[in-house]
Amino acid sequence: MRISQRSIVDVSLLVLVNGMWAAQYAAYKIATEKMGPITVSAWAFLFAALVLLPFLVRERRHHSGPGDSTPKTSSAITPDERSLLNKRNIIGFLMLGVLGLIPASAFLAWGIDRSSASNASLIYLTVPITTAVLASFILKEKMTAVRWASLFVALTGVLILSDVDWRHLQLSNGKFLLGNMLVLVACTASSFYNVFCKELLRRFTPLEVLIYGYLLAVVVSLPFLVWVEPISLAAVRSYGPSTWFAVLVLSVFSWGLAMVVWAILLKRLDVSQASVSIYLLPFFGVIISALTLKERITPIMMVGGLVTLAGTILITSLKPSSS
Repeated sequence: MRISQRSIVDVSLLVLVNGMWAAQYAAYKIATEKMGPITVSAWAFLFAALVLLPFLVRERRHHSGPGDSTPKTSSAITPDERSLLNKRNIIGFLMLGVLGLIPASAFLAWGIDRSSASNASLIYLTVPITTAVLASFILKEKMTAVRWASLFVALTGVLILSDVDWRHLQLSNGKFLLGNMLVLVACTASSFYNVFCKELLRRFTPLEVLIYGYLLAVVVSLPFLVWVEPISLAAVRSYGPSTWFAVLVLSVFSWGLAMVVWAILLKRLDVSQASVSIYLLPFFGVIISALTLKERITPIMMVGGLVTLAGTILITSLKPSSS
């Protein structure tokens, strides 16, 4: 199978995205020591929108014609179809925020605080599979035998990498059950976001989808910040430098730059193709742990990482079903 230059670029960008996403677990862990999960998510979405806003302004100036402030997406898309007052778009962004962004962030932060690392890492392996299934139903993407094979090659690689001790996993243990269920809900929400934003990307640019979704998620989070996690000036003052640094990592990298690149890739790849790269997250987690915590990288971990990368390259090299 010949691998095109575009496939090499796509794989490189997927590797970059997952490298930035890998920082979110430590960041959530640090931030939730002082903030509640909804508070962390609201700050992260707000800062991410503010970080990306100048890029949206630049995009509109660069791609718009004289006297027109609307970015050019497709000649077949009318201004009414792109209007934020359009009923279809209002419902779309509401679903993206309520069913995708908020639970994907808040429930992950909540679950990480109530489950073990081994349980959470195993549960997260459901994301590419759930995404592929949702994409086949919602977007009618075709999951061929080669695509399923690529997905399971990557899954095999990450299981080798993780060196899972199946005898000591505690997925049904009452102590961790709530945390495990929260992580599972977060994974399902992430899959839904990956699939559903593809539909909005047909009418809006990646930056628009991200910024509008983030701002709406902040607005929807406000009632919870009043009733569930009341926020006060005294509480904000109690957040130390490490807490704010963790939130900035989430905002700038995990929910900022990484999501911009991810949205761009979703415009030209099938969702099921791009989602397989999520199996690279444990590999980067191991590398980050080795660099920051001086943990040892074993040869079997390197083999697992290479097998996972091979699965990602294989499925990314296939022609999208939508092409």
